[in-house]
Amino acid sequence: MDRGSFIGVLLGFLLLGVAIGFGPNPRIFFNPPSTMVVIGGVISATLIRFPLDHVRYAFSIASRAFSTRTPDSQEVIAEIVGLSQRARREGLINLEKYLDVEGFLAKGLRMVVDRAGRDHIREVLGQELRATQERHHQGQEIFRFIALAAPSFGMVGTLIGMVQLFASIKDPANIGGAMALSLLSTLYGAVIAYLLAIPIAGKLEVRSREEMQLKQIMMEGVLGIEAEVNPSALETQLKAFLAPRERDRGRG
Repeated sequence: MDRGSFIGVLLGFLLLGVAIGFGPNPRIFFNPPSTMVVIGGVISATLIRFPLDHVRYAFSIASRAFSTRTPDSQEVIAEIVGLSQRARREGLINLEKYLDVEGFLAKGLRMVVDRAGRDHIREVLGQELRATQERHHQGQEIFRFIALAAPSFGMVGTLIGMVQLFASIKDPANIGGAMALSLLSTLYGAVIAYLLAIPIAGKLEVRSREEMQLKQIMMEGVLGIEAEVNPSALETQLKAFLAPRERDRGRG
């Protein structure tokens, strides 16, 4: 679990709960019509805007972004260098026994073992990189759309509440419900947008950059093994992808 994300979401809702709890009547913040307008409207608009499969995938990668940790780049580089050393000792054909690694890396190594050729390996792995990046972009786009739609439907709920308010001027008993719908819809929309959708879209973007960098390292590592680059030189080449502080980590 991404502890930072978990703490952030928990702290956000905790602060909202405390602020609401200090009021004279916390129950007034739970309004079914407002919930229906905002959440129902956001779901409907999202399903109209995007294919259902894309929406499912977006929520799937969002859950993985918050529940899984990207493999450590230093560990992946060390693994690739170890495979390079084995290839020099035992020959490329014997790499097949070491293919119990991450799927993208295993695919590249399998092509090396099959003597697929440098250009073919680069093309296949590069295409997978581009496809992965496109899928990630779709997920980010969906959550950015939700961030845009939620406040908009909050405004729709506000307008509905205002219409009901003006229609109820002669009947004071109905004014309270109309005011609640008017104000709480805006609140719900803002919370969904700024506490959930925008942060999730941002976290997906960060995770996408991390995964793209990691797979780029893997691809260059596979090509280095295929070209039988010296393991030390390959390690130096792969660490060039890392920030200086990351390259120095582990030395001592």
